[in-house]
Amino acid sequence: MKLLMFVRRLIVILTGILFLVYASYNIFVIVKDIRSMTVFGVLIGMLVAVLFAVLAVFVWTAGIQSVKLGFLKKRVAWFIITILALFALKLRMAGEVFAYLDFTKPPTVFYVISYFLTLEAFLVLFVYYAFILKRRPLFPRAAVLLPVLAIFLFLCSFALEAVLFFAYGVITEANPFRTMIIRPVFYLGFIGLSASFLFPPPLPKPAAKAK
Repeated sequence: MKLLMFVRRLIVILTGILFLVYASYNIFVIVKDIRSMTVFGVLIGMLVAVLFAVLAVFVWTAGIQSVKLGFLKKRVAWFIITILALFALKLRMAGEVFAYLDFTKPPTVFYVISYFLTLEAFLVLFVYYAFILKRRPLFPRAAVLLPVLAIFLFLCSFALEAVLFFAYGVITEANPFRTMIIRPVFYLGFIGLSASFLFPPPLPKPAAKAK
């Protein structure tokens, strides 16, 4: 049990760090490239930074038992809103993604598949946290299968992006260096988040007996 708690805490800490790194990266991009960015692009970058900062706080507050019930309710709402917002931001690119698709060119097919796998993973996380997490005893299989499915989808999407980068030289960030550094941060963060849901929450500490 102690080993499981240690592994869970390690995943939680590392996942929060990855999300914070991704949030900081978006701020870095805005500061560095602001002259070449549109106002809309700056706003989107700021929104993404805020969303990933919220995810970092969400992960780091997992299992804290000394907080008030009101904070826990807000924490649930934060996560659901954040995941739906990330899904919406990703979905807005659907037109560009379909325009990029050319079945005669494997890289475009891989990119589109990776794109939709990430969208599906976001939806899986939303369904799990909004409808399954609090009812684990009623849905024991779904409580395990959905986080595992999310991990699988993120891993497949990550693998496809790795193939695009190393085999075809396709970059998804501003340059190869940013792509090589930040894409693993993005995917490993969500893989860690999904993995953290597989561990049961820590049991509340028994109240001290009066002497």
